[in-house]
Amino acid sequence: MKRVLHKILILLAAAVFLASSCGKDKARVIPRSKMSKIYAEMFVMDQWVQNKPGLRMIADTSLVYEPILEKYGFDKFDYIHSVDFYMNDPERFSRILRTSMDKMDKRIAHLQKLLEQQQREEEAAKKASEALISGKISEADYATILSGISK
Repeated sequence: MKRVLHKILILLAAAVFLASSCGKDKARVIPRSKMSKIYAEMFVMDQWVQNKPGLRMIADTSLVYEPILEKYGFDKFDYIHSVDFYMNDPERFSRILRTSMDKMDKRIAHLQKLLEQQQREEEAAKKASEALISGKISEADYATILSGISK
């Protein structure tokens, strides 16, 4: 939870930094559903930057997060306006952040399942290779096993 709060503070600091830039007359409020997706991607991006020592010192938050905002059709002025809007209702803002965390948890679970599947397939391929080398199975059986693994 402490790391999550740290991430939230970083994102809010980014919003303050972006707010110091020139304003945009017609900034939009990003809908909650998109805001939670944006935050989930920002958290992931932040973690990626934190794991890259060379980037950590030179990463400009506006440059790092702007492509995420653009992906959803928004810009930094929309983001600043949205943060300001949602900060006026802490409960709503909290729900957005919880939804972001839920999205990340689901993504992590999905990736974990994919990793486990890949590990099982690699182990099956390794066992099949060992069986082929030791003469326990034919090349035709080996090909059948491998084709079954990749499905």
